[in-house]
Amino acid sequence: MSQLQWDVRVARSPEPEAQAIVRATHALDAGDRARADQGYRDLQRQGMAHPASWSNLAALGIALGDAGGARANAQRALQLDRDSVDAWVNLGVASWQLGQRRDAAMAMHRALALDPGLEAAALNYARMLQLVDRPGEARKTLELAVLANPDAWRLRQALAQQARLDGDAAAARQQALEALARLGPHLQPQVDAAPRPGAENEAAAAAASANVQRALFAAGDALDAAGVPFHLIGGTLLAIHRDGRPFPHDKDVDLALPYDSDRDAVAAEFAGEFRPVLRAEDPRSHAAREWVMGFTHQQSGIGVDLMFAREQDGMMRFELGWPDYLACEMPAYPLQPLHWGGRDWLAPAPPRQYLDAIYGPDWAGPRRDPRFRSPLVRYPGIEPVAHAGVAAARGDAGAVAPAAGIAGRAVGEGARALHPGAGA
Repeated sequence: MSQLQWDVRVARSPEPEAQAIVRATHALDAGDRARADQGYRDLQRQGMAHPASWSNLAALGIALGDAGGARANAQRALQLDRDSVDAWVNLGVASWQLGQRRDAAMAMHRALALDPGLEAAALNYARMLQLVDRPGEARKTLELAVLANPDAWRLRQALAQQARLDGDAAAARQQALEALARLGPHLQPQVDAAPRPGAENEAAAAAASANVQRALFAAGDALDAAGVPFHLIGGTLLAIHRDGRPFPHDKDVDLALPYDSDRDAVAAEFAGEFRPVLRAEDPRSHAAREWVMGFTHQQSGIGVDLMFAREQDGMMRFELGWPDYLACEMPAYPLQPLHWGGRDWLAPAPPRQYLDAIYGPDWAGPRRDPRFRSPLVRYPGIEPVAHAGVAAARGDAGAVAPAAGIAGRAVGEGARALHPGAGA
């Protein structure tokens, strides 16, 4: 919950002209930004008359980083239908990105008044409340939404996460189990023939993926300014290596830094665009940042987890810090360059061996339940097929030369999860 991503809403429009929104979204999804931009500009001049068309165009504007245009298009939708919950949600997201926090909160509140159990509105409104240090009200928002929509597993998982951050283990456990109970019967281990998501979801997918990318770029810029090397890890690397873009559902960015990095320099550079998960005056902050510094990109609402990796005796150790205090170790690995998004990054070398070790050898195989790749599902923490252990990496580790930075040997053994102190 502390790093929840914003939700946008899209709906099917009956207007033929609205199909151009889908085409522009497909272009953006394929990396053709120029074509998407041109389509977006052309659509502004269309004489569309259905509120869903303008609301969907607002979602596309958010994906393209045009928060001002998105806000105007959402307002146009509301001129046509004052009770369009999708338009209120998209207006709220665009307003927040413009720094108009009061307007954003009022828009989300209005959406909840129209539909008290609407997931997108409840999740976004709770996030806004948390960002202004009102966690009690955020939790109350989620509790009311669960009462109105008791079968929405995303709301229950969000409530579980908020309860966990509040230190309420009993409520966190209860809501997590309730979420699993509702989700489990609908999951299948593999869905090779699953149909492609509907066209109305493509705009939301592009918006969500672009949102994560904005946070990743901003974090990279801040670390470069601080003079601190870093590399892609975890789900961030998996998404870019496999899909060529961040997961639409992702709620945070995963980056690894050397253990001896200047944490004060990092905090100073992140002070502008980011908000720390733990403020400096929080008594848990100093101890937690030995292993991880958590931030939220204020424009996108995406979290950034900076993991400090300590290399010793050929092993790499990470710890999660507050509130979980779990750790993992794996054989140290070299780094290699990875060009993506018009920028040069560093990644474990070779990426496939690292991903085998972390996710098991089937990470590149058939996708799991399609809802875990849906732009409307933003809580990837519950996986339909859990690995009992972490598979050993395979391949010729010696084929890749070590690079500067965190380096040692390529991943040649499995990673293992452990509690701090339970073996080394």
